[in-house]
Parts: sequence; structure tokens; C-alpha cells
Amino acid sequence: MNALTVASRLAWGEWIRGIFGALISGGAGAVGGGTGTSLVDPDHFNTQHPMLLLKVMGVTFLISGVTSLLKFLQTHPLPDEAKP
Repeated sequence: MNALTVASRLAWGEWIRGIFGALISGGAGAVGGGTGTSLVDPDHFNTQHPMLLLKVMGVTFLISGVTSLLKFLQTHPLPDEAKP
């Protein structure tokens, strides 16, 4: 059996959607991280200092997104077999 034949039988679309879903959850973490930071230290993290708040949210997005992606890949390292 040829590797391309096996690869063509996998549900790549569902797997890619799962990856995007994991990365989108990083955005949700960033919103939570930015909101929490603003509540804890409103003197420094607010709309008066938008760049500082956006930096915190960006770093939170990266960390949360990568963590969610790795958790997804732990359970789905390869796409499942496509259903006929």
C-alpha cells in the first residue's frame, strides 16, 4: 500500500478544523488574560495604555494557543480515517 493512498483516506479537513479551533481558544484565553490583568492592575493595564494591554494579550494568545494546539495534537496526532 502506497503512502499517498493511505493519506488520501484520512479526514484532513476535520483535523485542520481542530487545529484552528485549538488556536482560536488561544484568543479566548487572551481575552480572559487581558480582562483579568485589567482588573488586578487597572492603573497600568487599561484603555489609557492600550499597547501594554495588547502586549499582555498577545503573549497570552501565543501561550494559550500553543498549549491548546499541543493538547489537540496529543489526542489527534494524525487525522482520523475518513468515513465513507
